[in-house]
Amino acid sequence: MSKDLSPLKVSIQIMAKAPVAGLAKTRLIPALGAEGAARLAKKMLGKILQDSVALITDVQESYLFSVNLWMTPSSDSSSWLSVNIPSGINLHSQRGDDLGERMSYAAAQGLTNADGIILIGSDCPEINTTVLHQAAMALYDHDACLIPSADGGYALLGLRRHEPRLFADIPWSTNKVAELTRQRLLECGMTFSEFYIVHDIDEAEDLIHLPSEWPESKFGNTAV
Repeated sequence: MSKDLSPLKVSIQIMAKAPVAGLAKTRLIPALGAEGAARLAKKMLGKILQDSVALITDVQESYLFSVNLWMTPSSDSSSWLSVNIPSGINLHSQRGDDLGERMSYAAAQGLTNADGIILIGSDCPEINTTVLHQAAMALYDHDACLIPSADGGYALLGLRRHEPRLFADIPWSTNKVAELTRQRLLECGMTFSEFYIVHDIDEAEDLIHLPSEWPESKFGNTAV
């Protein structure tokens, strides 16, 4: 661990789409219906917002958190009116033509005011306060950290410096994302720590990985 007496400033960057029926989690519509898929998207977003904002006041000797929500559509869109966004979270509109550009922009902006950033989405309930603490600790000894997802992507990427190459020409939503990101990290000369595999909730069969007390989880047992 770093011996620097100053706490590491870690900025959590949450990438999120408004939970609107017919637009959010469309691959879950066959199992949950458009309204059901949107309700689940809203529930998952609410969980990561609550988990992240709790870290702001969970003062650690080694690091301090801030939280930024990167929104699409824009932060002033009426699509967000039904979402309860906790105070203390900084709101931004996503910028860029594709996911890579939007994530790259969020990473660059976050690193202007922080020593490290943690990029996450809103569709992986396994990302919680414990995991976010672990990611922050990993950034003491590494340039980056990575939590891969079972579908070949990743659910979390932590960075100490911005490298646009990590986000350019990546075939997003394929099983090559994590593999290529590891390769790019090495090509950029970045050390990284990798954690256990988690599960994004994208397809009907993923629903079984929701918290067991969530009613939507039972649909994963019968998904085909």
